[in-house]
Amino acid sequence: MPKRKSEGENVFQNEEQFNDDPSATIFQRYGHGPWYLKMLKRPGWKRGSHWSLKTLCKEEAIKEAKTRYQEIVGTQQVLEQTLFNPEEVKLATLRKGLGRICEDKFKNLMMLKGYQVCKPVEDIWGYDFIISKDGKNFNTVQVKSTAQLGKGNFHLYTNHSTPIPYKGMIDYMAFISINDNKVWMVPCDKLPDAKGITFTKVREDYKNYVIEYR
Repeated sequence: MPKRKSEGENVFQNEEQFNDDPSATIFQRYGHGPWYLKMLKRPGWKRGSHWSLKTLCKEEAIKEAKTRYQEIVGTQQVLEQTLFNPEEVKLATLRKGLGRICEDKFKNLMMLKGYQVCKPVEDIWGYDFIISKDGKNFNTVQVKSTAQLGKGNFHLYTNHSTPIPYKGMIDYMAFISINDNKVWMVPCDKLPDAKGITFTKVREDYKNYVIEYR
């Protein structure tokens, strides 16, 4: 019969710092089994977390931990100061790659929030991304962006030969304003039954759907 863990026994054992960052360590649960990466709470995070490295070998665990660490911290650094840097704002204002820039930022933001993000090879079903937090429940998202100041309008219908309303096709509509440095992720059942929505209305009606990134 397996030995019963005594109450209060430390779960995080054989803990060891692997990078020049005291907030990042590898450890084993109760001193055996696969290694894990643990990162303490960082600025902009609600809490710290840990991830299985899926190996019993310490050397392999350190190698994998360094890769995972760079992915996690690198994504955070992209968003830490501002969602869009001045060069991206300038490019988007000139409408050079506006959609790509905003989709990349949305993907990074969702990953930072703990989502798995998938992008279809071709946009034929009305969504730009599929997101999931648990690998079991999935939501579809269409991303709409603008680099305009003040007034603007977001289309709520597809650009098919026979336009179809996104409402009813997807789960969320993400509105991105480069100049406001904000992302709103709105459930589609909250969208109006209209062909478009003004940027002013998004600001006023969907304040509770702004995605915080700091």
